[in-house]
Parts: sequence; C-alpha cells; structure tokens
Amino acid sequence: MMRKEIVGFTALAGLALGAFWDGLYAPGQQMAGVALAALVALAAPSVRLAPSEWLALLLLAAGSCGALIAPAALGAAAHGPVLAAGWVLAFVAGRAFRPGEAEPALARFWAVTGALLAFSGALLISFTPPHHSGRLASFLGYPIAVGMAGLLGLAGALPDLAAGRPRAAFLALGATLGALLSGSRGVWAAAALLGAFLAWAAPRLLREALPRAWPALLVGLTAALWAAPAVQDRDAARLWPILLLALLTVALALRFQRSARMRFSVVLTALPALVLAPGWGWLLGRASALPLTDTSSAERLIFLRDGLALAAKLPLGAGYRAWSALHLQAARYPYYAAEVHSSLLDVALAYGWAGAAGVALLTVRFLLGLRHARSWPPARAAALGGLGVLAVHALVDWELSYGLFALPLWFGFGLLGSAPVRGPGEPGPGKGPAPPAGQEPGDGWVSGWTWPRALTVALSGLALAGSLLLGAGDAAVDLAARSLERGSPEAALRHAGAAVALTPWNDLAHAYKGAALIRSGRGEEGLRALDRARALGPREPWYAALQASELGRQERWEEASAAWADYVRLWPWETEAYAAAVTAHLEYIGRARAAGDAAAAARLAERGLALLDALERQKALEPPDSPRRGLEADRPLFATAREQFAAALAR
Repeated sequence: MMRKEIVGFTALAGLALGAFWDGLYAPGQQMAGVALAALVALAAPSVRLAPSEWLALLLLAAGSCGALIAPAALGAAAHGPVLAAGWVLAFVAGRAFRPGEAEPALARFWAVTGALLAFSGALLISFTPPHHSGRLASFLGYPIAVGMAGLLGLAGALPDLAAGRPRAAFLALGATLGALLSGSRGVWAAAALLGAFLAWAAPRLLREALPRAWPALLVGLTAALWAAPAVQDRDAARLWPILLLALLTVALALRFQRSARMRFSVVLTALPALVLAPGWGWLLGRASALPLTDTSSAERLIFLRDGLALAAKLPLGAGYRAWSALHLQAARYPYYAAEVHSSLLDVALAYGWAGAAGVALLTVRFLLGLRHARSWPPARAAALGGLGVLAVHALVDWELSYGLFALPLWFGFGLLGSAPVRGPGEPGPGKGPAPPAGQEPGDGWVSGWTWPRALTVALSGLALAGSLLLGAGDAAVDLAARSLERGSPEAALRHAGAAVALTPWNDLAHAYKGAALIRSGRGEEGLRALDRARALGPREPWYAALQASELGRQERWEEASAAWADYVRLWPWETEAYAAAVTAHLEYIGRARAAGDAAAAARLAERGLALLDALERQKALEPPDSPRRGLEADRPLFATAREQFAAALAR
C-alpha cells in the first residue's frame, strides 16, 4: 500500500507540473502523461471490471487501432493507440484503490493546481501567451480550461475547509479567482450544476465548509471584479496589489475567525469594495449574453455540425488530432479551429464510431454511478462529483484534449467501481471483495471479470515504450522548429534527421527535414523529404507551400504551379493562400518571359486564371450569414492578376 501511495503522489505531482507545461496538450506532452499513468498502473494489483467496462475498453482499443488504417496524418495518428493505452491504464490505476482511499488526494490535487494556475497566471500575466478574448488563460492558454480547473479546485477545497484546515481557504480563494476570471458562462453553469449536486449529495459538507469558506468566496469575488480590467489589459502592475490585498484579507479573517467583530469588519470592508469594483460591467456583460449568441459561442454549433458531417463519413476514424487535419477542407466558411469543441465528437473523429461508443459507455456508466453519492464520504462526493461535471461540460467543449483533465477523469472512471481482487490466502480468492458494510452493490463495488496484473504490466510496458519513442521524436521535431526559427538550418537538420530516424512515419519530421535541407542549399534532397511528408500527411497545406516555393526557385514552374494548386485546394477558405499562389504565378510568368519561353508563360497564365476561378467558386459557397469575414475575392491583387493573366494568354 505504501508503494501505491508513493507512486500515486508522485504521479499527481507530475500532473500538477504538467499544468504549467501547456496542461499536457501537445502530442509529445500527452506522452508524458501516458508515462505517468503507466508508472502508477504498475503499482496496481489485479482488479475487477464489469462486463460493460470490458466492452467499453475493447471498443476503445479497436477504434484506436482501426483509425490507423486510413489516417489523416500518420505522424499525429501514431500517438492515438498509445494515448488510448494511457487512458486505460489510468482507469486501471483508479480501480486499484478502494472507495475513499484516493479521493482526498485527488481533491487536494485539484485545489492546489486550480489555485496555483490562477495566482501564477495573474501574477505572471506578462509572461504567458495572450488570449484573444482578454480573459485569464494562464499557462493553459485557454480561459475555459483555467475556469474548469478553478471549479474543480473549489470543490476539492471543501473537505479541508470543513475539517478546519486553514490552507484550504487560500486555495479556495485562488480557485474562485480562476473560475471567475475565466469569464466562461459554461464554467459558471457547470458551477451551478456542481453546487446543486453537492447540495443533494453532501449537504453536511456544505454546511460545515461554507462558514469557513465565505471569506475566501467574498474576497475572491471582490478581487476578481477589481482584477478583470487589469487582466484584459495584461497589466501585472495592477494585479499584484489586488491579489496581495486579497491574500492579506483572507489571512486576517482566518487569524481572527472566532471573533464576531472581525467577521463584521471583513464584511464591512469587502462590501463597499465589491460595490465599487470596476469589473461589474464585464461580469454582467458576460453573464447576461444569451448562450450561443456571441460569435465565438455561436460558431461552436457550426463546428459541431461540420464535425458530425465528417464523423458520419469516417466510421473507422482518421486518427488522433483528425479534426486539425480535416477541417480546413471540410469547413463551410473561412474559419480555423484547432479543436471541434466536443470531446466525444473529437474521439469519434479520431477513433471512429467504436472508440466513441466505448468512451460514451464509460461516461454514462460513471454519471449513473453518481446516484449513490449520498452515501459517500465528503471527499469522494466532491472529487467524483467534480469529475462528473467535467465530463458533462466536455460534451460541448474540449478541455479533455488536455492530459491534465483527461487522465484524472479516466482515473475517476476507475475509482467508481470495484476494489482490487483478493490475492491467494485472502477470503474469497479470485472472487473479488464483497461490498463494504453499508454499501450497495454498485456503490463503489461491481461484480465482473478479473483484469489480471500481468495484462497491466504488459500494457504499461508497451505504453512506456511508445510514449518514450514518440515523445523523443516530438522533442526532436520541436528542436528542429526552434533551430529554424533561430536561423540555424544545420542544427535543424540534425534534429529533424534524428526525429526521422526515431519516427520515420512522422510527416512533420520529414517536413522540417525538407525545410532544413532547402535552407542549407540542398534543394533536391529537400524536395524528396517534402514528398515523403506529403505522402504521410496529404492534407497539410504547409507542406505543399514549402514544395511549391522550392520548385519555383529551381525554375520548375509547371511543377511549382501544380503544388500551388494543391496548396489552395488544401486551404480553400484562406485568402492568403490564393494571394501567395497568384503572386507566385505572376512571378513565374515574368521569369518565363525573361527566359524567352512564351509557351510556358501561357500555360502558367492559364493555371493562374484557374486559381482565380477557384477563388470565385469558393466565394460563391460562402453562407450569407457567416459570422466571420469571408474570402476577400475583391482584393485589387486578384483583379490586376486576372488582367495580367489574360494579357499573357493574348500574346
């Protein structure tokens, strides 16, 4: 048991650190999360799974492997089975704990992580990437994810608040700031849902926690309203004194919490500050806007419709991060969205119908299991109730694309089930434990079939090997990209070559190798590398643009023209793609004329006109109510180019 607790604590600490490493979002970062899950699962004994859980995991495994048959981009898709293995291992690790054992640590993990993300994101706002909405994005880069971490942290702090632990008030303050400064109506609705669940499942917890929590909640609301304008302006100098004053106020309230006079002083001080706070307009503006009426939220329905249309055509899925690879061509108007804004739909696109069915089955089973929460200890109700709200919210958002959220959720799926199988010499060998006293079968206990430890060890070994291999390849690709940005193609070539050697199926590694070779003056080798990249990732427009630019430099104009046509075909809603292709054709025509090749100039003019015709056809497909600016088909460049192409043909 000690070994399991040490390993579990180490994994939670690693996951908390991952929160400040983009929340384990990128494929290589996800592999670090998989390695953590595998290490924790290695400490697990044999466990018992219900038949429906076996079915769900088999569907997920089949979907993650079946998606490799026709992936959209093999480099990203190769991460899919390894990531699915990490989810399964997190599930098995959760199942290894008896009800009530792991939940207090999980609750504190969310409390600490949510508070630190909010405090550090505000205090170090000058060093974090800005978000277009002007809301607090912290180190996750996405305000809604920060808000969800804050909400889970606030729920996780309640058991310690009820137990009278002073540190919990500071964690609740940070979590409140994160949830409010996220500016997310979805997170606020999830908070209402979680509050209603806890009022039903753990009313005693709320009664005992709220008398100690109200100073943190009141001060957190006041500080958030004063901090909101500074967050919008990314003004750290204004945020520091606001947060310092909030921390001091909570500290004083805790120090003199038994004094009615001090409690009255805190309220008397906070209320005027609350009323006069400059952030009320921001808060009420966010809260009063009807859901799906502003541009960003209304677009989610469009993303969902486009995603569902894609998923209907992809019963086997198209591999991990399929939406990123497919949506540029599938979009119905000019937009770019790295995520489809539905975690279940994202699984369907990545792992096909089978994988989505497996995840949906486990999610429904988990949510139905929460009906037993009234008989649970407070920490279990708070931790698993928070994960239930996370699962519901993720149906219309994408926070589960972060390993920071996905792995704890799968761990929670495992927690809501049976205890470990009893070993030889213990009562009931091979039969599993009986339900603990006072619990019903299903309240943290299920009958089913044994998942043997040998299977866990084998899967952990495969997951560790896969995560190390893929993670090393991704790290080498990242180093190659950084080297190119710094203007060092020789270093980029070394790193990209290492990435290709480690993961020869990685299209991005071949692309950076090609770019580095071209920058080093080895154009033919670079084109061969780009050919390989395009074969492995045929839907990526950047590869076609790199290839077209190098072919044009080598005066292989007709091949370059075909590559530019591919570039436009792969990015049909991007005005700049048409502009780059048309500009390149004008340049090629001038160079062909200078070389005395009138026939080549005429052929290039025909292809240039075809690009402009494609632009107009695409513009005609634009919906009249598009929420974004459409294709700029009326740019002077395109009108001038059409005249010049026509003149070239007339000669």
